[in-house]
Formats: sequence, structure tokens, C-alpha cells
Amino acid sequence: MLRNSNKLIKSVIKNESTLLKSKNNNERIVNYSSSSTSITSGNGIYSQIKKIEEFISKKPSVTKVISSSATINFNTSKSSGSNTSTAVDYSKSVKIKDQKQIVLVKIGGGVIESDISSLIGSLNFLKKIGLFPIVVHGGGPQLNAELAAAGEPAEYVEGLRVTPPSVLAIAQRVFLRENLKIVEALESSGTKARPVTQGVYQATPLDPKLYGFVGNVTKIHTDALASCITNDYVPVISSLAMTPEGQVLNINADVAALELAKSINPLKILFINTTAGMKDGDGKVMQHIKLDEQYADLMKQPWVKHGTKLKLKEFKSCLDVLPPSTSITITSPDLLMKELFAKDGHGTTVERGEVMHSHESPSFDETKFFALIEKSTGSKGGRINYQQLKTDLSKGVVKAFVNSHYTAGILVRPLSSGSSVSYVDQFFFFNDSVQSTEDSESVFKKMFENSSYIWKESSTNQLNNEWFKKIATGFVATTGATNVFWTNVDTNKIESSVKECLSQTSTYLSGITTAASSKSASDKLLQDKSHKFRVGLIGARGFTGGNLVRLIDGHPNLELAIASSSTNFGKPVTTEFPQLKSNLKFDNVKPENIDIFTRDHGIDGWFMALPDKISSPYIQTLENSSESPVLVDLSSDHRFNEKWTYGQPETNRAAIKESKLIANPGCYATGMFLTLKPFVNDLVTPPSCFGISGYSGAGSKPSEKNDPTRLSDNILPYKLVQHTHELEVSHQLGSPIYFMPHVGQFFQGITLTISMELKYPMTKEQVVERYQKFYQNEPLIKIDKDGIPEVKSNSGKHTVTIGGFAVNGNHLVVVTTLDNLLKGAATQAIQNMNICLGLEELASIKNEL
Repeated sequence: MLRNSNKLIKSVIKNESTLLKSKNNNERIVNYSSSSTSITSGNGIYSQIKKIEEFISKKPSVTKVISSSATINFNTSKSSGSNTSTAVDYSKSVKIKDQKQIVLVKIGGGVIESDISSLIGSLNFLKKIGLFPIVVHGGGPQLNAELAAAGEPAEYVEGLRVTPPSVLAIAQRVFLRENLKIVEALESSGTKARPVTQGVYQATPLDPKLYGFVGNVTKIHTDALASCITNDYVPVISSLAMTPEGQVLNINADVAALELAKSINPLKILFINTTAGMKDGDGKVMQHIKLDEQYADLMKQPWVKHGTKLKLKEFKSCLDVLPPSTSITITSPDLLMKELFAKDGHGTTVERGEVMHSHESPSFDETKFFALIEKSTGSKGGRINYQQLKTDLSKGVVKAFVNSHYTAGILVRPLSSGSSVSYVDQFFFFNDSVQSTEDSESVFKKMFENSSYIWKESSTNQLNNEWFKKIATGFVATTGATNVFWTNVDTNKIESSVKECLSQTSTYLSGITTAASSKSASDKLLQDKSHKFRVGLIGARGFTGGNLVRLIDGHPNLELAIASSSTNFGKPVTTEFPQLKSNLKFDNVKPENIDIFTRDHGIDGWFMALPDKISSPYIQTLENSSESPVLVDLSSDHRFNEKWTYGQPETNRAAIKESKLIANPGCYATGMFLTLKPFVNDLVTPPSCFGISGYSGAGSKPSEKNDPTRLSDNILPYKLVQHTHELEVSHQLGSPIYFMPHVGQFFQGITLTISMELKYPMTKEQVVERYQKFYQNEPLIKIDKDGIPEVKSNSGKHTVTIGGFAVNGNHLVVVTTLDNLLKGAATQAIQNMNICLGLEELASIKNEL
């Protein structure tokens, strides 16, 4: 394919030989093969427990450092607990200042060519919601055009571009040009960006005879990225690498992005292309790819070839070494917001998925399975006779099945001699969050779908019973305290099978265990409870939920124990909030079980982020129970209820401190209430309040009020009389107001222009003095005595700014701005919870002031 006379290629081949012989301590030979682990002593089991624990809760290597210093620190980054290992030397990982959550964005050349405006809007949107993009770009279409103009052929082998010296020279020029296009467009939009065209990737030649100057990444250098990130510049990286001797090599952009992802373990991996996903053989976008289940079949498909085959191989290679919850989203710039936040996106999500392995499978790891048992049962070292278990597995006395991550499994034995029905002796879950995952549910369903199984559970264990109903094809509540579940049992065998199931008086493990733990799951939860208060969030979706989750995550005294969302039940919380560093899974807390969740999870307080008129049944259940957590309700349901305390800390702090029922104020209402409160006794007529909110105030569910196209160069008035916030402020002030709300084309923030007729004339100085005295010790209330507050100046901040004072006799006009998602919702909810729990009011908030 290449001209053999090329001396440079010969030089590269020679250098490759030298490189392979001169590996130093900072480079390791590429080896992604799994390592087999034989059964060992108890220490081996506990070592595996630690590895699995680290793996499923692995934090991104870009971590938070709460510091005012601009210095970037580096530390060794290890990938523990994965079944695979990578030879690429990722010895440096970036530590950056608090609040920078990394998203890796790979941009296809077609997007740069045809849709750069939407692309820049998407990147700015990511920054707007608190995600910091690292961009890796391609340039395939542009390079092909340049090659055609130069009379050079565009050749590919298995999806990789053949790169002789003449192509490499053109590629360097094209990649620099496309890089600068992105950088300049970002800079023009107000986002600081830097070109990083070389210096990130170190590589050796992949196969010089076949590919020419194409590299195989062996090392990642993060120095340039660290410099960009600490100074708030978006790094835009070209897919070019260098050998240790300085020879430039071409790297496929997909490969480059995924190798970098392995290094920094970002919170989210986004592939932005023009097709808005990965298409199947019929040209339709595949919405979901689970590689553990589908990879082998996909690679056999006739339409999977060249670039598509390369993508799938690289996706699997990347996800195999990242935490199980990691996913890759393929979408277009226009659909990015919907793909990230809506229930049903229009791109492709690629994740590892789950499969069940039998103990007879060659890939079955006994030590990891025994570690799962040890962790799940709470047994201590030496109590379970694992050698006996190993023997019985080999003899078929019992059978074992486990998922690919070794976080969920079962032991199975015959229900009775000669029975075609298998008895599930015991379920094992590595921790409480694993059982509720959608993946665990689907993998057990798949395993059970063609075989007959039966098992039982105490009727008092409501959470287990609810989950078992989802994976079973039938169940019966017996007259005793036991429920029996089954899959695919013949109707004429159900009665006899249920009787045999109920006759099972002990588990297999109890027969080979010298002692057993007597602690219940809730006992263990409460015993492990640290100094932090445990809180739950119901309605954990959308923009306000995301800010609440973020503030709780950074709180020194609060721990998010439950995030409940009926639409996301079982999924990792990071699917809804990709900026969060957590392995928490969404639960489904219902009115009939909120008391059980409160008790079993030791919940000290609930944030109720539900739509209006939904929270009452939850509260009724808690009122009828012995549980009495703090309740902060973000809906309007209880803002008119005298039994509840109005949660406006700056004016009602003492009452909040003595209450456990807090009605969080509305977003517009917060701004209007704080502006009018100092003058409420001086009003002659109802004040008029004209407000414009960013479209995030309309929620993440698509509607005309959050449609950027409809809002472009536009504002939308709505509900111009009897708006909930008009009624709320009138009620809380004890004086009527008029309110005219509008939605603007900006994302977040509120501006209010409030006109008041006073009983007597005042000067501007007197007005400013009153506001300053009224809010003199309130750090979240800013009085701008000379300027006019602007939305963009207050967006993303926890404060309310009151200013723009205009006075004409007894006519006063005031302008107020606040962030609808923060002080208008999440910030105030955190303040209220802090006060109720006796914590510092601005804990988690003050770090961002």
C-alpha cells in the first residue's frame, strides 16, 4: 500500500524496534488480557473485596481540591478492580480546583464543517451546567478534501487511515486549521479556549509497513491539560502523537479520545457527530448498546466494518477499564441537551451492560465470587468453609451464577431429587445499591427466562419482595410470614413446588458456616453511619435536582443516602447528573414505603422536589409512622399551610430552626418577597412586579417554554394573573401584589423590575439605607446602590442582588436578580436543611461565594 522506497518509513521501522527494546520504568508493554485468580486464603478474598469495592465506587481521577491556589498537583492514578489492565502509562492525573467536573467531548470533523455554531452552543451549555469540557477533535472530511486536491489517495485499513509522509504533512496542516476553528469560535462566544495540537499523546508506530506514520498510544501527558484547566481554558486537542524521539504520528481521533478517557476517567464521555448516534445495518440509530451482551453478535454483523468496527472495539477497550457505571453518549450538537437530561434521548448510549457467568464458565473467578459472598453476608474470615464450597461446586451439589462485575450473584441447588425446578438458595449483592439497578433486574430476568426457578422471602422484607416481583413470573403470599416466587414453573407443578420450597429450612451456606451474622441490613446501615446526617431526595431529576445533588455532594455534614426517581429507578445517578462523582443508584420511594426507607436508611431529612399536589401522600405516611425526619418541600403545596414554616431564612430564621416542616419558597417569589419585605408596611397600592426567567425555570421536560428555537430573539409571557408566586408572596407578606412572568432566551437566572407606590416621598439614599440595614448581616443578599443588576452577573451564584434604585417622589422602582436554580430553589433548600439540623447555615454554599 505504501511506497517501499520511502526512507522515513524505514527509519520509523528501525525506531520501533529500538523503542520496543528500550522500555523504561515509565512505560509498560500493552497487555489488556484478563488475569486469572486461583482460590486463596482469606486474605485473598479480602483483597478482592477491596478491589471490587474500589472498582464500583471508583472516582474520576480529576478530583476536587478546595483551595484558592492555582497550582495543579499530580498523583499516581491506578485502575483497581477491573478485569483488564492497560499498558498505557497514565502516571499523571489532574487534580483541579473545586467545581470543575470533567466531560470528555470527541468532535467529528463533519460537525466542525457543517454545524460549528450548534457545537459551540453545546460546549457552552456544558460549562453553563457546571461541566468542564476537554475537547478532542477529528478532521476526516476536511483531510480527504485536501488530499483529493493534492492528488493523494485516501486509504484505510480496518478503519485506520494509511498515513505516508505526504499525507502526514497535509494532516498536520488540516488538524491545526480545524483546531483553531474550534478555539476561535469558542473565544468569540465568550469561552476561553487553548489549542493543544501536540504534547498530550506519546506513541510508538503501530505497524509502519501497513499504516505508515500511525501511532499506538503508550503514554498520556496531562501537563498541558492541567495548565488549561486551572486557568479556566477549554483545551482543544488534535489527534497527533509523538514518539520519544520526536517523530509525529497520526492517531485516529476516536482512539485518541478513548485513550485519554482511560487516563482521566471523566464524569461523562460524549461523541458528537452529524448522524446523532451509531446506525445499524438498516440505517437506524441504535439507542442503546450493552457491550457485555451484544458485542460478540455485533462484531459478526456484515454492516459492522471499517470505522464502525474500530469504534466498537475501542469502546469496549475503554469501558472495560473504567468503572461499571461509565457510559459513552453519541449524539449531535442540537440533541445534546435532550440526550443528557430527557428521559428518552435521540442518540446512542454505549455501556458495558451485564451478563451472568456460571461457575462452569472458563472466565469464572472463584475468589471474586467468594469475596462477593463474604461482603454480602457480612461473615468474618474463616467462618465460611470456602474449600467445601469449591468442592461442592465442582461436584454439582450447588451451582453459582454471578454478573460480570462480581457485584450480584446466586447459589442454586435442586429443589428436590429429580425435580426440574431449581431452588435459588441465596441471592448476593455487593452493596445495597446494586440490587435496585435496572441492569441487575434485566440480567436476572434473562437468566431465568428459559429455566424453572423458585425461592422464598420473608413477607416483612418489603424492598426485597418488590424487587423479586419484577424478576419473577409468579408469586404467592402464603398464610405464614413467607412469600414464594418462581419463574417458568408449570401450572400443575406450582402447588407441589411451593410446598417443597417452604420445606427448605436452612440455606446451603449455613451448613458450611461455623457462625452467622445476626445484624439486619438496617442495623448495619445505622452502625456504619458516620458523623454526617443522611438525607434523601425525592424527585431527583432535572436542573434543580442536579444542583441539590451537587451541593449535598460537596457538603461537609450531609450524605445523600437516597435519590428517588420513578423514571430513572435502578440507573446510576450519574446518568441524570453526569457531573456528580457517585456510585449511587436511583431508588423508587413511594408514598406507601417512605417510612420504611426512612427507617432502614437512617434518613434525617428529605428534600421533596416533586411537582405540585404530589407530596401530600408521602407526608401522610410519615405522619402516621414513628419517623420524624426534617421535610423540605420545594413544591408550592405547603406555602399556604400554617402548620408548615415558610422557608425564607433571611426573614424567618428563628421559626425555621424550631420546625421540621419547611415550605421552600418559589424562585420568583424569593426575589419579590425579599425586595418588598422592607417596604411592606409603606405600600399604598399593590406593587407591580415584571419578571423574566431563564428557560431552565420551565424544567428539563421539553416544552414551548424551554424550546431555544421558539425563544430565540423572543420572550414568552404566561400566566399573567393569579400566578402561584403572586398568590404566595401576597399570602406571606399579608399584602397583595401583581406579578407578570415571562420566559427569556437565556438558560438560568431571573430579573425582576418592581414598581411600588409608597405612603410618603423618599430619596434614593433613604431607600438604599433601608435595604442595607434590613439585610446588613445577610451574606446572600447584595445591595447594589449605584448599578442596575444584570442576569448574567448573578447567574450561577447563590446570592440575590437588589439595586437599580429609581425614585420619583413616592414612586420607587427596584431591580432584583437571582439564580432561579440556586437561591430560587436549591441554595435556599440547603439553607433550610442546615438550619433545621443545627448545622452552619451556609455549609456547602459558602465555598462557592
